[in-house]
Amino acid sequence: MRSTQRKRIIGSLAPLLILLCFVYAYPLINVCISAFRGFTGSSAGTFVGLKNFEIIKGDIPSTVITTLIWTFGSVIPAMVLGLALALICNQTFRGKKAVVAINLLPYAIPLIIVASCWRFVYNQDFGIINVALKSLGIIDESIQFLDYDHALVAVVVARIWRATPFAFMNYYSALTTIPADQYEAARVDGANAIQNFFYVTLPNLKEITSSTLTVLTVWTFLVFDIIYGMTGGGPVDATMTISMRIYREMFSLKNQGTSSAWSMIAIIILVIITLFYWKFIDKEETE
Repeated sequence: MRSTQRKRIIGSLAPLLILLCFVYAYPLINVCISAFRGFTGSSAGTFVGLKNFEIIKGDIPSTVITTLIWTFGSVIPAMVLGLALALICNQTFRGKKAVVAINLLPYAIPLIIVASCWRFVYNQDFGIINVALKSLGIIDESIQFLDYDHALVAVVVARIWRATPFAFMNYYSALTTIPADQYEAARVDGANAIQNFFYVTLPNLKEITSSTLTVLTVWTFLVFDIIYGMTGGGPVDATMTISMRIYREMFSLKNQGTSSAWSMIAIIILVIITLFYWKFIDKEETE
């Protein structure tokens, strides 16, 4: 009886497994193979070992550091802002629905449009920020937000603006599910608002925090549109993340081998980050 039921389950899942293998497994295997093959000159199509990684090894340290700054510099502030906005919107006040809707608006805008909007905001001649700072008398000359010294921070701010609504949605929905009797019990025990937050709210948000952190990290790590639309990876590689390297190697330099090598580096880093998250989460849950 059990074996028959097991066969039925496997049979019902087989089409999905085949689809997943076709959509995910085949491209992944193809990328791993391509990373060790040559695609230019006399080595086209042949096994070249680690040659593709040797070609890019000089750019790996700076690119990885830039990518990690871009990723965690965007994700952590977005998580904090999302939680803060969710806590505010979890209160009862007039116009609450409008505030919630406004907080979700950035998430509805395509990333390439976000890049275009923020290029306008940062424009040194008529950008909103420069115009506002000049009118207030704070600055005399325009700030070049997209130059070498400021470009990475500028794209990170744009990503925070776009990523915060995702964290807000998750936290806001999770806050509405926390039982009211837990807060009531805490009040009876004499807990104040801060103690309620640390001993009631945060423990109930552990699962949603872990899942949101993981998803946002992976998404941000691989985001291409914002950087491409705002800086194109420049100036002088100031915003050259791994996703931009993959694009440049594949479409500008026409080298699938080095592009695949960068893709493998991205996969390895993301696996390490995800395993670290899982280990940290499991440790917190066991404690």
